Order: sequence, then structure tokens, then C-alpha cells
Amino acid sequence: MFNKGLSTVGLSLLLALTVTGCGGSSSDSSPDEGGSDQPPVQQEIDVSGVVRDYYTGEPVPGASVDITSADGTKVAGSAGEDGRFTLSVNRGIARISVNADADGYAESSSIASTLDNVEPTGLELSLLPANSIQTFSASTSTNLPVDELNVVELGANAFVLPDGTVYSGDVDAEITIVDPTSDPSVMPGGYEAVGADGTEGLMESWGAITANFESESGENLQLGQGQIATIRIPLAQGRAAATSPATIPLFYYDDQEGVWREEGAATLVTENGISFYQGTVEHFTTWNADYLYESVDVIGRVVDESGDPVADALVTSQGQDYIGSSSVRTANDGTFHLPVRPNSDVLIAASRNGLSNTTSISVGDTDFELGNDIVLSEAAVSITLTWGENPEDLDTHFFGPENENGSSEFEVYYGNQSVSVNGTLINLDVDDTTSFGPEVTTVPRFPYPGTYRYLVYLFSGSGTIEDSPARVEVSIGGETSVFSPTQAQGTATDWWAVVNFVVDSEFNVTLQPVQEWRDFGANPAQATVSPSALGVMEGNENPAKAQVERKYYAR
Repeated sequence: MFNKGLSTVGLSLLLALTVTGCGGSSSDSSPDEGGSDQPPVQQEIDVSGVVRDYYTGEPVPGASVDITSADGTKVAGSAGEDGRFTLSVNRGIARISVNADADGYAESSSIASTLDNVEPTGLELSLLPANSIQTFSASTSTNLPVDELNVVELGANAFVLPDGTVYSGDVDAEITIVDPTSDPSVMPGGYEAVGADGTEGLMESWGAITANFESESGENLQLGQGQIATIRIPLAQGRAAATSPATIPLFYYDDQEGVWREEGAATLVTENGISFYQGTVEHFTTWNADYLYESVDVIGRVVDESGDPVADALVTSQGQDYIGSSSVRTANDGTFHLPVRPNSDVLIAASRNGLSNTTSISVGDTDFELGNDIVLSEAAVSITLTWGENPEDLDTHFFGPENENGSSEFEVYYGNQSVSVNGTLINLDVDDTTSFGPEVTTVPRFPYPGTYRYLVYLFSGSGTIEDSPARVEVSIGGETSVFSPTQAQGTATDWWAVVNFVVDSEFNVTLQPVQEWRDFGANPAQATVSPSALGVMEGNENPAKAQVERKYYAR
């Protein structure tokens, strides 16, 4: 993370910590103290995770996965039928880029480390479905539209093969709009960036696009020497044209080093009611309209439930009034300095063998010190609801038994955001009423055996839950599950019954997808019914996914 500490060290030094990659150490290694002329054996470690469809949470079987580091080392493989992958790389690398891609999707990238104190497991690579898949002749000029906007404009004979030969056959194109308004994590690799002058820092986004091109035989295509293309990046839905900059730097994603690099600029244009940033590029990858900012630090400490400090916990931020995020690891004493945009509203959370509540804070133009420690709960469940611009307000409703025999239920929602049950405080950490979300519910532990229910209610605004598109992400036991209303059964209503948590007498928790539309009326109290009346999806049943029109898959 490019915090104040790293800014003095510099990216170059950070990347210099990378040891020799897979394939062995260099041939001029010095003999060890015992006099052996054999190079030391490089210890390896498994990097593992899962590749999923961002919206449905379904695994993407056969997705290509590669791991790269700054020295050019690359290890490649593919995901299994369950979307999971394991690749072995060398220990001791400070920064690796884990990249995944599949036909019909934009590339996803996650930054990890193989230093001795880090276990790079449980990585989540969520792929955005492409908005437009088209085939055209390389020998003709081409416009590639998404909805009513020509996102990419190409000249004739613009592409070359990997060996530099001009390509003249048919081109398969995938165009994806990346709108990170409600979930900054859809942006590949995060928000660490390098300016044109070499300045390192964090950036905030006004939107991005990904454009991938392949030959008829599946070879990657790039623009040839001297060729340029025009790109148009739709303004992120969380941005207003009236308050957005007239010109903005363009950044491209460097998937080898896992950073964004400034190259060129774009101009804000509004035509036919659509606002976008227009610029020209000389190569294709993910292009982002962004500004670097000078950060301030959020300073705090992460502890466990006994009050002991937690080392190597991951602390993350998400801007509430800007589009960006950041993350750092805690020191041995649990402390951290997390860089964020100054004069901003920010969400802060932590994780490591457990989860914390999500805290909303407002920072000024100087460092901000948290008044309380961030506490990790080993058995915690976190539920995050996000959606698009419309409907304006979706609401979380979380129910569960408020006594031992389960004769009555508590409810956590916007009107009752914190409930104490049998000594456990269950919170709606964040309630959003102005589009996009997130709404975050944290359950430190389940206070009684029984069935706990999570539902989403359309409180106000135009459109439907299904079309927004809404998304619910559940984190429990180190695993993440994603739920989409496009998979819900029945006729769409204002109530989406998403998932149940079934807790047995030993407090083992089973996640039970419900995925049904319910008709409870406008009164949230009417949703309090016998859990047995709700029903759940049987086993791993996965109904056919209805395709809905989505404005750029806006997040």
C-alpha cells in the first residue's frame, strides 16, 4: 500500500524486495557458508483462491489464472470446475499480482504477498461479465458500442499479432464498462497508482473500461506501432457531470506490477444525455479516468475479543463520498496507518481469522486517530448489500430468535439499527438511503440456536430490486458467498428473501439460500413469520439465471 511509509521507500525499492521467481535462483549465486557451490533451494508456497462471476457468485470453471511479479516471473494455470485454483510460487516476494480472465468476462486482478508472515490463501477474484461481445474485420474501421455509446473507435488495419505482424482477419472483441460507484473492489488491482512524473499514491476514479481483442485463433491483439484508438469512458453513476473535472488523467492497469500508470488524458463530453470521458490510447488494457490525491492516515489498532493485539490483520477503507479504497496490514502490536483521501467520509473494517464491524468516520486534512480499537470477532458474519442508482433506497432486514425457545424474533433494520440479544450486539453498521449502498450488517456471533433470516426491501425510488442490480455478499468462516436477485424464484416483488443462517445446538452455522420473492406489504413487521413458512432452496439447486438489462452493470 502506498501509505506515507511506502512513499519514502518508493515502489522501486518495494519491488526490489522481490526474490528470484520460479525457475530457480540466479546462476551467479554465492556459495553458502558451508562451502557448497550449489545455489540455495528456493522455498515455495501455494497461492490459492476462487474465480467467480461478480454478480451471481457462481464459479467460473476453466478461467485462466496467472501470477506475476516485478521481475517478470510468471506462473500460469487455470481454475477447476469449482472455480478454485492453486499455484506454487516462491516465498519472500513482497508483492505479486494474481490475475484471472475467462471468455465473456473482463480480467480481474488481486494484489498479494508471499512474505513469511503472510498466507496468500482464500483470494477472491470476481469477474465482471462483458457488456458487449462483437466480431468485426480488422481491415475495416470500426465503432464498438455499448448501449447508445461508441465506447471504442478503431481505424482499419490497426491490430498486430504478438510477433508484430499486421493482422487482417476477424477480430473478437469484449468491451466491459467498469463502474465502481458502490463497490470499488470491481476495479482490477485496487487504487495504487504512479503518475506521469513518477509520483506514487492513491487515486480516485470517475469510471473505467476494459477492452480485450483476440484473433480468430485466440491470440491476443494489440494496436500496432503508430496506431491510436479513441475510447469513451462512461461517467461513473456516482459522479455528477456538473461537478466532475473538464479534463482528467488517464491511467492504465499494469497487471505485471499490479499498479495503475498515468498515460494521456481525457475530456468530459455530454451527448444525448450521456456523459463520458473521451481520449486516445496506443494500447489496450483497462483504462481508468482518475486523479491522484495526497492522503492522510487513519491511525488505529486491531485487537481480538480478549483485547490482545492482532498482527497482520488486513485493514481496509472505502470512500463514501469518493470512489476509491485502500488497505494495509497491521504491525506486530496491532497498530496501523491507513491512507485515505482527506476531507472525506470513509468506511473502515478489518479482517484476519475473523471480521470486525464496519465503522463510518469523517476525516479532515490531517491524520485521524480512531478513539476505539477495532475488535475482531472470530465467529463473525458480515452481510453487505449494494445496488445501482435506482431504486434510490433498498433496505436490509435481519431477523433471528430473541429467546432460547425461538417464540419471538428480533429485527435489525433502518429503524432499529442495533440489537442486544443474550449479550451479543448485532448491528446494521451502515445504512444508505441515496442509491448504491453499501449497507453492512455484522453479527459477532449467533446468540441462540435457530434460524436467522436476511431479506431486502425496496423502500423508495423507481425501478425494481432485480433491475438495479442488487447484490448481497456474505462473509462467514473465511468464505464469501454472493447472491443475486436474478436467481430468485417467483414473481418479483418489493421483498427479496435472500438467505437463512441455520444454527444448531452446537452453534454450527449452515448457510441456506432462500432466493425467493415474498409479498409482505410495506410494513416490515409483516416479514416476521415462522421460518418454516419461508422455505429454502434445496441442496445446491441453482435456478436458471434470468438475463436482465443492466445500465453498464453499474455497481
